[in-house]
Amino acid sequence: MTTVEQPDVELPRPSEALSGAIDDWAAAFERDPEWHVRIPWESMRNRALSLREKQLLREFYSARYQTHSSYTARHPWHKTIARWRHEIARAVFGDLGKTLDGGCASGEVVSTFRELGTDCWGFDICPDLLDTVYPEARPYVRMGRMDAIPYSEVDGFRTLVSYDVIEHVPIDCLEQLPTELDRLGIQQIACVIAADLAEGHITIQNTAYYESLFARAGFRIVSEVTDALRSVPGPIGWIEDRQQVYWGSYEGSGNPPNAWNGVPGLLFFERG
Repeated sequence: MTTVEQPDVELPRPSEALSGAIDDWAAAFERDPEWHVRIPWESMRNRALSLREKQLLREFYSARYQTHSSYTARHPWHKTIARWRHEIARAVFGDLGKTLDGGCASGEVVSTFRELGTDCWGFDICPDLLDTVYPEARPYVRMGRMDAIPYSEVDGFRTLVSYDVIEHVPIDCLEQLPTELDRLGIQQIACVIAADLAEGHITIQNTAYYESLFARAGFRIVSEVTDALRSVPGPIGWIEDRQQVYWGSYEGSGNPPNAWNGVPGLLFFERG
């Protein structure tokens, strides 16, 4: 597995990020809407995006959400992963309290965590979110973004979970997340952040970046707990002909890439 190292990125202030000139690729999209299949992901990585670029990304993800089966498919594999993530988060933090899933997709984490007794809610940027989530999760999800989370401090969230999402968030939006965590009163975070150069991964940083990012809201990485979990078996594959889960060390997986192995992989943060 390749670890992607990136230099520190000096970001413009939000006002500058949103007022910048629209890039050539966005102008090309205006002339030919089919150009979205050639979105230049590499050129968008680890930099502030213009407002129009962000709008086009939302349109891209909306289309993918509606047409790509992995976003909306109902599969026992998804539920198995969600149950395992609940078990691991409970092992690390004990009481999860009221939990918020950032980037909830079709809501398998929201619905599964709730089945397991955790008061879990979610949000996602997809505009047809309410049409694609699990029916039982629909009352507990809202449209929103990492820099504009659609809940308030009175909602009383204790834990934020976010799995395979943060790497898709424009870096200048992600830089606003610590402010949102402070506003909501979040006390602990469990997340999976991929570092591979897959389509749509526009924030590619090493672990130190995320440590520094969350430190702005008073969080520290729980590295000693992550080390203790290296030998814990997890669901790392699905055996189609047997219709059952393949179990192994999350660190030794590689399928899917960087999902809970390698750098940054599965990370935990807590206040203090």
